[in-house]
Amino acid sequence: MICRRAALALPFLLPAAARAEARFTRPIRLIAPFAPGATVDLMARAMAGPLGEGLGQPVLVENRAGAGGNVGIDAVAKAAKDGHVIGLCTPGPLSINPHLMPSMPFDPATEIAPVCLVAIGPNVLAVAKELPARDVAGLVALAKSRPGQLSYGSSGVGSTNHLAGAAFAAAAGLELVHVPYRGNAEMANDLLAGRLDMVFSGLPPLVPLLQAGTLRALAITGPVRLPSLPGVPTVAEAGQPAAAAIIYYGLVAPGATPAPVLAALADSARKALARPEIRAVFEGFGTPAQPSTPEEFVALIAAESAKWRKVIQQFDIRAG
Repeated sequence: MICRRAALALPFLLPAAARAEARFTRPIRLIAPFAPGATVDLMARAMAGPLGEGLGQPVLVENRAGAGGNVGIDAVAKAAKDGHVIGLCTPGPLSINPHLMPSMPFDPATEIAPVCLVAIGPNVLAVAKELPARDVAGLVALAKSRPGQLSYGSSGVGSTNHLAGAAFAAAAGLELVHVPYRGNAEMANDLLAGRLDMVFSGLPPLVPLLQAGTLRALAITGPVRLPSLPGVPTVAEAGQPAAAAIIYYGLVAPGATPAPVLAALADSARKALARPEIRAVFEGFGTPAQPSTPEEFVALIAAESAKWRKVIQQFDIRAG
């Protein structure tokens, strides 16, 4: 799969004259495969203006949530191969769902063309303020003293935050109860009411709760600390390096989209992500902008696929 996708990416090296063949003649739909307010939605809306400027057409964000991101990315896969429908994808549809679901509505290897990586972010491990754990070591000790009693919430079975929690449990040798939710509001209510002990989540939904002191951040699952949470260690710094987990965000187009169109999309995305105001917004999301070559995005998709396949098999996780 890596070699095939890398071959698809080589036309990005075409000279400017060849790239100039790309034409965008109407508004471009940028599909965010999760509900409004999710990190991927906020990122798509931040990028839309600058991306459209580079392509010469307005970029309209469209939320198509469902099936762990499959609904939205399937809409990309089935769209015309002319660059007027693209998606901002997370690991679910490309690196997780193929191992989680008995069947997929599209073939990620042939019906989706990776354009470029946009950003990489971590999950934040946060606990309810009433939980008597002040750091990761305290949380691990508490969970071991109460096997099968502490719970963690996520945005659904097989979501990146569900798997981050499973990876943490495996790394620390814990028995935690996973509680899936359909929305952040319901999960936040249970955290505040003490019906849920902890959560693994992207930063944006947690900011109001952390600022209000109703949640306490214990660790970052990524490789480095977040500038917005400088006092919160990474899981590696907290003694659990095997619990490290990231969330990637990348632009994708329908498979077999012509190379000049893909090149134009990638070029516009990289220019948008180089703008200081966009980089500042992404930093605030806890997902630093990290544009890449197509080959690097392909390699990351494959590496994350291998990682999460092992976790899914270890915990026998199946989509409901």
